[in-house]
Amino acid sequence: MSLGVGREPNTMMKVVVLTHNYRVVGRVYVKKGTRLTDMVCEAKQFIAVTSAQVWERQTGNNLLQAGFINVSRDEIEIILPADEVDCDCSDMGSLGTWLLQQRRESDDAQQELDLDVDLD
Repeated sequence: MSLGVGREPNTMMKVVVLTHNYRVVGRVYVKKGTRLTDMVCEAKQFIAVTSAQVWERQTGNNLLQAGFINVSRDEIEIILPADEVDCDCSDMGSLGTWLLQQRRESDDAQQELDLDVDLD
């Protein structure tokens, strides 16, 4: 008996999803070797987002965090891999605020790793 026949392995991809009203950051399942665009085109009515954080786009207010939410495919205006977001954050409203926060957290984590240890 063969296990997993007809099933392809999935990978998790961290994404930023923009709808008219919300910015969602979380992870989506993408078939191994498949592009994010292909996953969106093949999705049914909703796309599952795990480890989700949701903000209002206009105010930047954090609305909720959840282990899982469904995002209506028809409401998505923009979806992209979070690690590919590179822009001038000062002109991007709440998304820019989030990007700056992510960069600061990344810098803080890097500084924690840069320890000067005196072994004498």
